[in-house]
Amino acid sequence: MGGRRRYFTIDPIGTMKTNKRVISFFIIIVAALYQCTLTGHHVQGEQGSAPGVLPPEYMYTWQKLVTARGPAPTGTDLTITYPYDGAVFPPEIAAPTFRWSDRRTASTKWLVVFRWGDTKNPVYALADRPQWTPDKATWEAIKARSVAEPVEVVVFGIRYTPVKALTSEGRIRISTSKDRVDASIFYRQVPLPFKTGPGALRQMKWRLGDIASYGKPAVVMQNLTTCASCHLFSKDGRLISMEMNYKGDSGAHFIAPVGKTIALSENNFMTWKEFPKPDLLPQTRGVFAKMSPSGNYMVGTVNEISYFALTNDPAFCQLFFPTYGMLAWYDVDLKQFHRLPGADDREFVQTDPSWSGDEKYIVFARARTRNEYHDDITNIRTRIEDADIQALNRKYPIQFDLYRIPFNQGRGGTAEPLKGASHNGMSNYFARFSPNGRWIVFTQSKSGIMLQPDSELYIIPTAGGQPRRMHCNRARFNSWHSFSPNGKWLLFSSKVNSAFTEIFLTHIDENGMDSPPVCLSRFSDSRSAANVPEFANLPAGAIRKIVLTDN
Repeated sequence: MGGRRRYFTIDPIGTMKTNKRVISFFIIIVAALYQCTLTGHHVQGEQGSAPGVLPPEYMYTWQKLVTARGPAPTGTDLTITYPYDGAVFPPEIAAPTFRWSDRRTASTKWLVVFRWGDTKNPVYALADRPQWTPDKATWEAIKARSVAEPVEVVVFGIRYTPVKALTSEGRIRISTSKDRVDASIFYRQVPLPFKTGPGALRQMKWRLGDIASYGKPAVVMQNLTTCASCHLFSKDGRLISMEMNYKGDSGAHFIAPVGKTIALSENNFMTWKEFPKPDLLPQTRGVFAKMSPSGNYMVGTVNEISYFALTNDPAFCQLFFPTYGMLAWYDVDLKQFHRLPGADDREFVQTDPSWSGDEKYIVFARARTRNEYHDDITNIRTRIEDADIQALNRKYPIQFDLYRIPFNQGRGGTAEPLKGASHNGMSNYFARFSPNGRWIVFTQSKSGIMLQPDSELYIIPTAGGQPRRMHCNRARFNSWHSFSPNGKWLLFSSKVNSAFTEIFLTHIDENGMDSPPVCLSRFSDSRSAANVPEFANLPAGAIRKIVLTDN
């Protein structure tokens, strides 16, 4: 990733006898193997030598300096900014870019060292810039050795004159999990600031990515002239669903079989506007509608009234939340709508439903109605506000509590507040069940229901309990999360690095404990936010194109 990348591995060369012929023969053989396996990558010596294995005396020089340095000094001036200390990587993931910040102006190059507890065969690399990306072969070797025990990554600043010296030092530990992700990732890219016109809509892209790939995820849908948003896959990966404003219908939602080419026609769409509504209310859109894991049902907010404003802050460019609504479900086969008893109280707004894996329960967000936020509920319009999201939160505060209700084949039941995610002085929303049914991960912020700067992820048992703030949270905006089909990994989005949302991945163990996250940097774009990531239980090549046949 910019600059020349230099590395070498200290291995059995250091234990060989000093017989010159043996050393020369060994170097030639290893160099040939490296040239075969590291196509397109150059191993260079200190003086810019030809590609090949570094001379033993060059390795020994740095070994001697590192050994003589002893323990890391306190108050070091070098900080490894990525990966995060304690990060856990999936075994199939492509190599990351290691980055650091060095406040020592004397540092002109950097020495990157990977070493294990047994101190045998560490990996050394030289970098001309404060970042370094291992080639595929080196990264695979690092991952293989960091499953049984973490690897310590140490970056040393280097000064060459008047003598070689180590000027600064920073270190982290990372490891590789035995648990694979074994799923692809479907997500949307949106240019910022968000706009609603046809030109802006055409710039949106939907990609299907593979974390093992060294290339950008493939674009599978683009150039739409209509708005499309939230999406889900069935548990088996057989079906895909998505909100899409089809032929001017803002309540349209498609459900389609997954294939190389998904050609959407009128037969793939249902519309929430067909749910009966009082005359005074606007057309139903089915806000936050979700397909069930089997694909047999849909559940969403109906008869809803929503507040929607565009702000003057490109990073948090909209404020949206329903102020009134109830839950209804749709039978996909019978094409019939029904209210969900227990989630249809007119005194509340009931929204943002989520299915348990066995479809026995639905968890949803509930708040007191806030229709006083509208001048005229018969004429709901998008507001253009010359204010940032913090000012709008103060002007239009709303806090949601999570409730759990049995689906009971559509008969519903009594909605109960979810302990640990309700009546806590915060807004709680975006609940997602783990596939094994043990956990719920939800988003919490002071106000609102989406795109909040202070939003963080919490985890609780599915029946409720003591919430735990997750280790994966970054400094700004954490939300839009999704469990992998095997339940071992959690996707989420964050704006920790910039206004352009990026996708992160954290490991979840059997006790619900998560790790500092891994950033899927190849899924990022410097001009667009990557949002609404969802795991898909299928290989990345399973979908090549999604098109509207009558577009």
